[in-house]
Amino acid sequence: LSREALEEASPSRQHGIDARLEASYRWSYCEFLKDSGIELKMPQLTIATASVFCHRFFASHSHGAPANDRYVVATACLFLAGKVEETPKPLNEVVRVCYLVQHKHKYESALKQIHQKDHLEEQRERVLQAERLLLHTLGFDFNVEHPYKHLLHLAKRLNQSQDLPEDSSRSLTQVAWNFANDSLRTTLCLQFSASDIANAVLYLASKLLGKTLNLRKDWWNEYRIEQLACDEISNQIMDLYDAKMDEPLL
Repeated sequence: LSREALEEASPSRQHGIDARLEASYRWSYCEFLKDSGIELKMPQLTIATASVFCHRFFASHSHGAPANDRYVVATACLFLAGKVEETPKPLNEVVRVCYLVQHKHKYESALKQIHQKDHLEEQRERVLQAERLLLHTLGFDFNVEHPYKHLLHLAKRLNQSQDLPEDSSRSLTQVAWNFANDSLRTTLCLQFSASDIANAVLYLASKLLGKTLNLRKDWWNEYRIEQLACDEISNQIMDLYDAKMDEPLL
């Protein structure tokens, strides 16, 4: 689906949530997943999978529905991603950590609440209910392909053919990797293949680093990289940095 089709068909429109506010909500749950995943010592791949699950969920469900609290849904996505990527964490630990990350501005009171048995049980049940809805939304299809391996493969080919110095090669790959991580804050994973995203972030990184790399002009033509897809993906990633996200409601 195109970005326009996803935005137009979003169930959140039924609750008066426009595309900009939905993008703000998306940013907030992606930031939440990143912070919670780091606290839980989960690898980046697991966090990335949780982000994709969340995007798939909210492509079918409205942010405006009371049952679809984005932080509870995101917690369920992280819990499920841990199992899918074989990096599981106990449910109680996931619930506690995610709850504290969500309420980090009221940490002391949140810490007291989540250590109360009844409150922990209530949060557990909310997450389990969200996971059940998530499983049906995904159609029990847990296959997620990320751009990282494609990125490393293309970077290796590029380094060999262009004879890049080691420090230039490292810089190119790192910048492209950062762009790939940032792409998770968009719906690009619902619009393009992982290989298309990998091509685009490497292309974008090469544009950013420019003459410091001494790459041949139009090097991407040698790798049959589709220019239109690269431009669209690059533009959506750059939109993240240009747009000032509205402060999301907690």
